[in-house]
Amino acid sequence: MLRVVAHTSAAAARKYYAEGLKREDYYSEKQEIVGKWHGKAATLLGISGDVDKEHFAALVENRHPLTGEKLTPRTKDGRRVGYDLNFHAPKSLSVLYALTQDKEVLKAFRQAVADTMTELEERAETRVRKKGAQASRLTGNLAWAEFIHFTSRPVGGIPDPHLHAHCFTFNATFDQNEDRWKAAEFGAIKREAHYAEAAFHSRLAGALAAQGYEISRRKAGWEIKGMPASVIAKFSRRTAQIERMADEMGIKDAKAKDALGAATREGKRHGLTFSDLLAAWSVRLTDDEKAQISKVCYDKGHATVAKISAVEAVDYAMAKLFERQSVVERGHILAAALRFGAGDTSPQAIKAEFERRGLIGRKVGEEHLCTSVAVLAEEVALIGFVRTGRNSAMPLGGKGRLAISEKLSDEQRAAVKHLLTSRDQVMAIRGGAGVGKTTLMKDAVAAIEARGLKVFAFAPSAVASRETLREAGFAGADTVAHLMLNEKMQKQVQGQVIWVDEAGLLGVRDLWRIMEIAGPNTRVILTGDTAQHSPVARGDAFRLLQKHAGLRVAEVTEIRRQEIEDYKKAIEAISKGDLRTGFRRLEALGAFVEIEDEATRHKELAADYLALSKRGEPPLVVSPTHLESAKVTNAIREARRDAGQLGPERHVLQYQNLQWEEAERQLPENYRAGLVVQFHQNAKGIMRGAIFRVVGQGEDGSIQMQNRSGDVMTLPIKDAAKYLVYEERELALAKGDRIRITRNGESENGKRLNNGNVLTVEKFGKQGQIILSNGAVLDANHGHIAHGYCQTSHSSQSKSVQDVLIAQSADSFKAASREQFYVSCSRGKQTVRIYTDNRSDLQQAVGNSSTRMSGVELAELTSKDLSGFMSSEMGAKQWRDAIKSRRGLDGSKTFVEQLVEQRKTDPTLKKEEGISWKGYIEMRRNLVGADGKNRSKGHPAGQQKAGAAKGKTTPKRSEHSEARVAELKAAQEAKKSQTPPKKETPKGRLVKAYESAASHFKKVADKVRGSAKQKAEKKEVRMGKTTAKPLQENNAGRAADHTARAKTAKAGKEKAKAAQQQKAQSRKAPVQTPKK
Repeated sequence: MLRVVAHTSAAAARKYYAEGLKREDYYSEKQEIVGKWHGKAATLLGISGDVDKEHFAALVENRHPLTGEKLTPRTKDGRRVGYDLNFHAPKSLSVLYALTQDKEVLKAFRQAVADTMTELEERAETRVRKKGAQASRLTGNLAWAEFIHFTSRPVGGIPDPHLHAHCFTFNATFDQNEDRWKAAEFGAIKREAHYAEAAFHSRLAGALAAQGYEISRRKAGWEIKGMPASVIAKFSRRTAQIERMADEMGIKDAKAKDALGAATREGKRHGLTFSDLLAAWSVRLTDDEKAQISKVCYDKGHATVAKISAVEAVDYAMAKLFERQSVVERGHILAAALRFGAGDTSPQAIKAEFERRGLIGRKVGEEHLCTSVAVLAEEVALIGFVRTGRNSAMPLGGKGRLAISEKLSDEQRAAVKHLLTSRDQVMAIRGGAGVGKTTLMKDAVAAIEARGLKVFAFAPSAVASRETLREAGFAGADTVAHLMLNEKMQKQVQGQVIWVDEAGLLGVRDLWRIMEIAGPNTRVILTGDTAQHSPVARGDAFRLLQKHAGLRVAEVTEIRRQEIEDYKKAIEAISKGDLRTGFRRLEALGAFVEIEDEATRHKELAADYLALSKRGEPPLVVSPTHLESAKVTNAIREARRDAGQLGPERHVLQYQNLQWEEAERQLPENYRAGLVVQFHQNAKGIMRGAIFRVVGQGEDGSIQMQNRSGDVMTLPIKDAAKYLVYEERELALAKGDRIRITRNGESENGKRLNNGNVLTVEKFGKQGQIILSNGAVLDANHGHIAHGYCQTSHSSQSKSVQDVLIAQSADSFKAASREQFYVSCSRGKQTVRIYTDNRSDLQQAVGNSSTRMSGVELAELTSKDLSGFMSSEMGAKQWRDAIKSRRGLDGSKTFVEQLVEQRKTDPTLKKEEGISWKGYIEMRRNLVGADGKNRSKGHPAGQQKAGAAKGKTTPKRSEHSEARVAELKAAQEAKKSQTPPKKETPKGRLVKAYESAASHFKKVADKVRGSAKQKAEKKEVRMGKTTAKPLQENNAGRAADHTARAKTAKAGKEKAKAAQQQKAQSRKAPVQTPKK
């Protein structure tokens, strides 16, 4: 682990040195490990070797450690003294070193710390202020004091083994450009802390593997293989203590846990020797555990053979991170790859492999972002499908007069008309929360089905499809997932209409799959809102199509849900991003309940919940995070219990989804005994819905699982896409409680259960069954349930209620966004109340947008670029054929790969030129003509052989350098400045036609006269006042030969015809008898 802790008080830093850093943790009589100076800045300052109190205090006070002079320009109260970067070894390694005192282990640890700090030092910067502007300049030098500690804080007077290092890094760096010491800028270092932590562990694990220790990777890191889990647990008492207290207090945030640990530290017990500690630790171990530890130490042999390559590590990192994101920060990919390959790879190997992948990336702000070819290809394929489907179909409303209900508003009628008259294969309606999209949908569907087509309605969630849409009259509405898995339904929709509601919650991959199912003959209608939540999956598909695919959209803006006019106006302002007006209107409504004390605030919310419940349906309670949601739920249940609304409590089984990505589900080391696996698709020998409990690992490393009948089988981790992994927990439940269903399925008595259903517990059966208000009976071990009092804003989208209560304090500000706040506030019809500890901070927190960058946007491809590139590589017809044969994604991937490969391999793009992806796209953009064809030298479209299949081209390298691009730009500008040629008149065109005809007939005449070999005289042709010269007679000879042959053939035909006529007449003539 790596933590970066800021220190802003010189006095506190001096105390920290005296009591925290410079302590006798070695516990050897009259011995201690003294701190050491490190860093290029330390060398420049003239300090090295052991850290002493005077030099440390001088730097803390911003003085030169040798001269005592002021070091950096600014010294003021609250000045940031420095940062404590602390590195922590895994518990198994700490215990191993404490019990064996293996010097090579300590050497490996210190070297890993030193190498990682040196790498971070290279990122050191300082702030540059010039003419009111601020920028960062790389300096690459820092000074830090390293302190090595061997134990944790005591628990019960005795500390546990805990090998860690503190690198106290001072807020000073030398700027060579200005030749002076300045305050350091640690922003880049803090941003790369996740990478630095992974690099540290990679170096440490690699060094231990070289010594012969085997590394065992875990879900949260790695441990020394062979160290018993019981030993690790026994010597993790401090962690267990903090976790236990955090659970009791409902604390989940890592920083909050750190603060809790600092507030509950025991003082160090003086007088203990290392021998005393060793004796105390030894007492906790059994003989078997001691034997296993000895075996780990003495059985280590030669360096272990690497099992994971850098290629596999980067493959894993990309699969994991690009599953839910289109654009990923470079450091996160490197960190994930390093963690996966701990002990087998190195930071150098991972970086080299990362660069070899040729990911598309650029710096945005202070972040180095990138996307993959596969991600960009998927987006291009989706854009290509929508583009090529424009003006390709007949109107759904036919040619006659449209029958649109007069009950609809003008906006709604215009939206329905848009759907019925459009000739695009893919159409869309954009509308905010509560504008009546479902109402106009009913009218449009009726008009479409009156023409003989059938409309199939879908939505991303079970509640939105099987409840909201079905209640609105769409009896067959179902989830998008059901369409993707049901081959029979995929055949039924062919040639009909697919309508997807809440399309804003669909990722690029899911929407692309829908387009694949639709093919070229099925119409697709999308309705949704880009101002609400983004999808959990990768890519904001609905927004992407509107911005880059030219998707024609009808917009509905008039809000109809809110029944109170001021409430409606507040939501209108928030939907447009005008938070200042929205907050002012909400405040005028008395919507804000600002209470600083958490317990009092939650008690107030619970009281309002009970009061509003008396009207009928209980209010919807929304919170952005599960942490605050749990606290609010406890407060409401306590209030209901005090009011006598809940019966006696009992505990039932609950399954908590671990939210692992598919790449994580494929790693055997992530599984532990007790986890639950449930399949949502059929696998070989396993039925959909089957539940298994993990029981351990086989000798071959496979995961063994057991079903409820006791049968044991191997988990098919290659089918990780077909199951999810859960953790078992206990849920306190009572009669009268409201619960939420967390997985689609059926009850014991055959009732349909939709994910998101909120129902009431009517009673419990004799065998512990849970009997619900809709008559459904759940088994006591059903598991897929949670309390239904408070939901996250994401799960509340698509819901409409009378009253909504929002719990959003500082605990949830990190999850706050404009989209989240808009969704939360817009659920209610009559009442909205917002419970917070700071109204102004809340307004600032929700000012951020959660809109995500797409791969197309990162690559800076505009709609014009996509049109030009796609038409030059594959025409519209080829795209439609590709979609029909399910080759659209392959085609787009080839297209993107060609872009990347041409940029990477172009011999004119030398490294020293440092051309960016943006520069490369700009270069290609300048070479695309008005017709979309790329005119670059060597482009395959210009070299295609006759007879070659259209659209099948082989990409070649572009030969354009930056100088050539500049030359082309100059030529284009010069061309623009030229006077355009005069438009040709009808008289001019007639003159040209006359000249051409005269030239042709002259050639024929010359040939007939036998003068074909002589050059035709160029005579002027006069027409009115215009004199023009005839065209050159290049083909006169050939034309004369052709004419002569034609005349001869004609003469032959006429002669033969005359002979035939004469013969026929001779047959018909009567025979005359001569007279006697």
